[in-house]
Amino acid sequence: MTAAVADAPPAVSPDADCDPAAVPACCLVTARMTGGLHEALRVAMMLRGRNYQVRELNVEVHEGPAGSSLRAAVVLSAREAALLLERLRRIPVVVGAELA
Repeated sequence: MTAAVADAPPAVSPDADCDPAAVPACCLVTARMTGGLHEALRVAMMLRGRNYQVRELNVEVHEGPAGSSLRAAVVLSAREAALLLERLRRIPVVVGAELA
């Protein structure tokens, strides 16, 4: 009696070519903005609206010239991280955005 064996997917060796820019990792992103709570919520809503996988979110709200900051741990590939920074910098109240 013979049994049919399904084709197994090819094994991936650790040395296989893999684009590291496409591998997601948890990145810490910081955005500094003018204004207070309203502006911080605007940035947080952009993260939610774009369906970013936010693992941790910290917001420091300061009214006046000191401004506020938002720090988020987000699951991103290197390409997605660059796009997120670009999107943050396009928001008029954001004065700076960087990966920490």
